[in-house]
Amino acid sequence: MQKEQLTLLDAEGKPTMFAPIMIATLSTCAQLERENIKFRLNSGRKLYIERGGKLGRKVGSVKTIEQKKEQYKDIISYLKRGYSIRNVAKLTNKGISTVQRIKADFNL
Repeated sequence: MQKEQLTLLDAEGKPTMFAPIMIATLSTCAQLERENIKFRLNSGRKLYIERGGKLGRKVGSVKTIEQKKEQYKDIISYLKRGYSIRNVAKLTNKGISTVQRIKADFNL
């Protein structure tokens, strides 16, 4: 007695009639697993908050505009004088992303 083998490709390399069924089944399993993970994560977060936990950034970890103005006054000065972002980054030994962020924060 020989068991029938379920293959996704026939002898010519073309998909068999089982291929779409297998793909749909696996896709459904993956979707169910994603929903299960999402449920577990959200229930864990909810339980953590109910027990007094806090999510998000710590208080004081985000700098105010005044703190940024003081810390990055050299960057602001160069940008006001019309220097390019790359030149300001080199002159101040800061990253290009930092200079871009300060430029956006102060509309320079």
